[in-house]
Parts: sequence; structure tokens; C-alpha cells
Amino acid sequence: MASDGSITTRTISAQWNPERRDIVALIRLAGVPRALVVFLIALLLIGMLLSVGWRNDPVGRSFSFTLVFASAAVLFWVGVIAPVLVPRLIWNAHSAARRPTSLQITVDGVAVEQSVVSSTFTWAAVLLAIEGKNAFVLHVSSAVLSTPVVLPKRALRPEDIGPASELIRAYATRYRRR
Repeated sequence: MASDGSITTRTISAQWNPERRDIVALIRLAGVPRALVVFLIALLLIGMLLSVGWRNDPVGRSFSFTLVFASAAVLFWVGVIAPVLVPRLIWNAHSAARRPTSLQITVDGVAVEQSVVSSTFTWAAVLLAIEGKNAFVLHVSSAVLSTPVVLPKRALRPEDIGPASELIRAYATRYRRR
């Protein structure tokens, strides 16, 4: 950042060989939508309250047990099981997750390059940027689906982490730090 508060036009470059821990960082940072977690917890509590009110009604007990069990099972899946299994599945199933990658961040946008594909995104296409302890995740818009771009902080020089964070924070449509 310049002394007048404007961001300089310097290009920040990163190159890395992806590791499975990069996929783990993606899953942790992208996470489960909070609205879904709140909804499932509300269903769990409603089921518990209904089980007290319908303790003598077999149909009501069955319904409340179903609410409690189903919401608890889904919460367990999205909070515990999926974060362990999904990174392994992505790593094994998608060769793109293992290709050496380079990325450039400028005031104009983000350019990602792998051996068989390259993409350039303007900042308007970055719908959400999430900064975590070990990585940045940029959700960039393609025609229909949001595509996550993971930038591990280990791929940046230590002196580039701060300026990269400033650029992302200044130009991404939405920015969140976790």
C-alpha cells in the first residue's frame, strides 16, 4: 500500500505444487453455510421440545425422534465426517487438484495457470474471498457455478502475504477472515 492509502500496481506471484492439505484448507474455509447449521440446530431443538410434549403419543414421539435423529445425523455428517472424507475424495478423483499451479494477483484481477489450462478473472468475478490461517480461497464466478481457487500462503513469499491480503480485501466483492 502506498503512503497515500492507494494500493500499488505491483504483481504478486505464487507458484506451488498442490498438496492434500490445500484441499483440507479449502473445505475448512468454505465450510458449511451458517444458515444450514442454524436450521439443523433449530430442527434438533424443536424435535427435543416436541418429544417432551408428545411423550405419551406414539406418532408424535416417532415424529420428534425422527427430527432429532435426522438433524443430529446431518450435523454430524457435515461437521465431522465430510471434512475428513471429502478432501481425500477430491484429491484422488480430480487430477486438476494435483497439477502444479501458478497464480498472479494484480489490481486488475487474478490469473491462474496450470499445465493444461489457464484462467483470468477480474475482481468483479470474485464473489467471495476468504482468508484463513494457511490459505486464501477465492470463489470466482463462472457461468453458473462458483469455482473455488485456493492460494496457500506457503506459496507466497513472506513479504507478499500482507500485500496479497490487502489486494484481495480491497477488490473482492465480499471478504471474510476466518
